Amino acid sequence: MDPYLVLALVLLLFAAAAAGPSLLGRERLAWSCAGEILLWGILLLAAAWAVRLPSPFVYLVALYLVTMRARLLVDAANLIAARRHPLAFALYTLALHVALNPLDRASVQINRGAALLHSGRAAEAVAELERVLACQRLGPRLEAAVRCNLGLAYLQQGDLQSSRAELQQAAAALPSSVYGQRARVALQRLEAPQAEG
Repeated sequence: MDPYLVLALVLLLFAAAAAGPSLLGRERLAWSCAGEILLWGILLLAAAWAVRLPSPFVYLVALYLVTMRARLLVDAANLIAARRHPLAFALYTLALHVALNPLDRASVQINRGAALLHSGRAAEAVAELERVLACQRLGPRLEAAVRCNLGLAYLQQGDLQSSRAELQQAAAALPSSVYGQRARVALQRLEAPQAEG
């Protein structure tokens, strides 16, 4: 079998594996992600052909690093943010600069908003997450993530009405997700003092 045909097959399988779950999850922004993967894959395939590189492994590693660059930076930032290290926000900024498609950009902003929330910077988290909602047409999974974190940020600020509204929408957007469940738990805690009073 032609090794470059194998590389083309690797590209198609990688695009399906990387963007497929988002497409199946009805994330509207996933098509741009799949398109970017295919574009980079074709460019890398042409480069592999030009230097006569028949190795699917080297091609796959290069494809992974190029197409997942923003997600890898976000993963690193999330690890550092969990330790409350300020370098995390520099990594989120870098990830936002290298994210070319709307799905990756939304993912960076959502993760940065969550990191701001967990570091006690609720006002900045609200601003970041509201920007995501205003600028993106999110699918149910990303919308649930944004609204859950936004509801928790409002709660941190003491805005119970806005918090309740966002948490209810998060729970409704994708009830079985971790965000839907987290939103329901937060809503129960919000309602508990009223039931006691």
